[in-house]
Amino acid sequence: MLEWRTLALGAGVFVATFAGGWAIGLGKSSNAFTPAGADASPTLVSAPATPAIAGWPPGSGLTDNELLRRSVVLRGHAFRYPACDSDSRTLYLIAATNYAEVLMRTAGCQNFPICPVSEAELDRVWQARRSILDRPVAEAMLAVHTAGGLKPRDFQGGVATALRVIAGADLPGGPLPDCVRSSNPSKSGWQPEPRR
Repeated sequence: MLEWRTLALGAGVFVATFAGGWAIGLGKSSNAFTPAGADASPTLVSAPATPAIAGWPPGSGLTDNELLRRSVVLRGHAFRYPACDSDSRTLYLIAATNYAEVLMRTAGCQNFPICPVSEAELDRVWQARRSILDRPVAEAMLAVHTAGGLKPRDFQGGVATALRVIAGADLPGGPLPDCVRSSNPSKSGWQPEPRR
């Protein structure tokens, strides 16, 4: 049978062990067992600093959401090289609108997508908040804008203005990019028709 004395003895041993470990610094990055002059930093490999590219400072960028950035880049690539049986245009519109929403809300637009903020104000916020992490997004948007197929009226409210600020180019319109046929023909014999 378990007595209170056994419990007290077990608790006392636990506390003594914990206090002894605490006193000699076990579990800390620099403890009593670290040789004199040794680096007590917790990292084993030093990560190189993010290289600064002119106009793209290091930092966290417009948003911390890496998935949002990645979706714009991937959907932009899919828009420029669409499969014949996909709706890459709609998927890009959604991804670009979500990214533009972050810029517009950062600039003070509370009634998204209607935004009373001017293009100059959006550009000021973009220049102040962007970082090297946002560069692939801007390059992807610029590539989509130069590929054609989108017009400002394809976006709601002031989203086209925000996209123009991020990409640094206007939406020229024009025909959609030609679709790419799949290399694997359908087993049913049905082939999707190219967009017209």
